[in-house]
Amino acid sequence: MSSHISDDEQRYPYWRSNRRVLPLANLICGLGFNLAWPFVPLMVRGLGVRENLETWVGNMLMVFYIVSFVVSPLWGGIADHYGRKLMVLRAMLGIGISMLLMPFAGSPLMFAALLMLIAVFNGFTPAGVSLLVANTPPNRIGSVVALAQTGGLVGQALGPALGAMLIALFDHQHRIFWVSAALMLSGGMLVALFVGEVKHLAAGPWRVRWIGGLRDLLAVPRIGLLYLLGFLFMIMWYGGVTVITVFMMQIMEVRGADAAEEAFWVGGAAMAMAVGTVIALPFWGRILDRIGPARVLVYASIATIVTHLPLLFIDTPLQVVIARAAFGLSAAAMPTAIVQLIRMHAPPGTDARAISYSTAFQFFAMGIAPFAAGLIGPLLGLRFYFALTILGMAGGLLLWLRAVRAETR
Repeated sequence: MSSHISDDEQRYPYWRSNRRVLPLANLICGLGFNLAWPFVPLMVRGLGVRENLETWVGNMLMVFYIVSFVVSPLWGGIADHYGRKLMVLRAMLGIGISMLLMPFAGSPLMFAALLMLIAVFNGFTPAGVSLLVANTPPNRIGSVVALAQTGGLVGQALGPALGAMLIALFDHQHRIFWVSAALMLSGGMLVALFVGEVKHLAAGPWRVRWIGGLRDLLAVPRIGLLYLLGFLFMIMWYGGVTVITVFMMQIMEVRGADAAEEAFWVGGAAMAMAVGTVIALPFWGRILDRIGPARVLVYASIATIVTHLPLLFIDTPLQVVIARAAFGLSAAAMPTAIVQLIRMHAPPGTDARAISYSTAFQFFAMGIAPFAAGLIGPLLGLRFYFALTILGMAGGLLLWLRAVRAETR
């Protein structure tokens, strides 16, 4: 036992300190990012958009996540060849500097253009996960990654509540991005000073191979299905944040709520899922280490479907908050399970790249969700949109179970 522990310490000398520092850095950056993000529809409305708000927001976020989708695998390739800590710093410091510019937006189009700049650097959580996966003993990955994600989710939970209070202090709501920028830069400095890395670099020089790299990975069994499940899940996870915001605004409009009550329930819906996740994720981290990510993936997929069914009929803000909390509690382990399974199946030396492609598809999901809601909502209503996402997740789960069954025969 002692020799095994000693071997782990020699091969992964920074994993204990990283386990302490990255959760804190993720908490600070998660807080900074989520101070403003759930309130983007309110900010767009404040810049003069009064009609078809969901379409405006959907188009903005679609382009934001398309940019993230394109650049994420490029960052992943750089990580494989030059190191993963560099990519964590790129994300945290790059987003922080970009957010400093956001309050200067004087029109919806300028606001959208500055969002694109943030998108170029997007992905501090996946970058940190990639660093941890490569610098943590294999039997500790589940709990360590879950702890790091918990840090970010605590920030995500506190961000909307703090943001709702701070917005009232600014004449222009998007000035809250200055507070976000300060927090993002602080998290980046923590990583720069206290996070370590043993570099596991891919052989040969780095080359831009977006399509070719993806084609190579899709030839690996199960990788494509993991990308699909991550895509479908993220439509309902982060992609659903602004959709739920618009859904809540529609409910509050019917009830004749004032601006303060509207901001309270919008923040409450965003915070509910995050709080549920924060409570559940440490528990799920231990379960991942015990029973493995494949079984947890199935449980989380089923939980995602079940907890979204109430959105088809509920009509009060409290019911929406409860549904989001239930989703966070029951499906929290899905992203961690997907990361572990990708690392298990990816060819040696390509884990950062493989994870980055998964992140890219998840970014695309975050963009397609509000975009699709913006198209479907005005015509058929957001409840119809929620029904389509439930059917999509159910189809992805059935494909995964079918593939697993075929391999075990």
